[in-house]
Amino acid sequence: MMKKIFAAAVLLGAMTACGGSQQKALPLEGTQWKLAKMEAIPEKAVTAEDDFFTLEFNAADTMVAGRTNCNRFFGKYELKGRELSFENLGMTRMACPDMQYEDAFVKMLDEVDSYEIKGSELKFYDDKKVIAEFRAVPAPAKK
Repeated sequence: MMKKIFAAAVLLGAMTACGGSQQKALPLEGTQWKLAKMEAIPEKAVTAEDDFFTLEFNAADTMVAGRTNCNRFFGKYELKGRELSFENLGMTRMACPDMQYEDAFVKMLDEVDSYEIKGSELKFYDDKKVIAEFRAVPAPAKK
């Protein structure tokens, strides 16, 4: 009897340890996401220590808002399971250097058809191909 209890305890402990190593996925909505990787935008433009190439989803009104390397954008989004689409995107229209990066980012949003979140990483897909990767932006420290 003790051997069975011990074996069950070991098995339960192993299952708990395996389950605990996976990070819980952050929600799409209510999290600020910053672009980490996109083929048409050089890494130096993406890894800057600023708030360029960000987006945030608001579940209350299904609105998305964010920032490119120059302008702010806003619009509606639609979720159906893992399917995601953006519509009626609008943006401010300032002229800045490297506008081709902004154009590529906005074009990518138009091509998104699905998404996946693992831990603090968000991936956008077009026809099952990853077209952009984002990382969750840590929330500011509460004062």
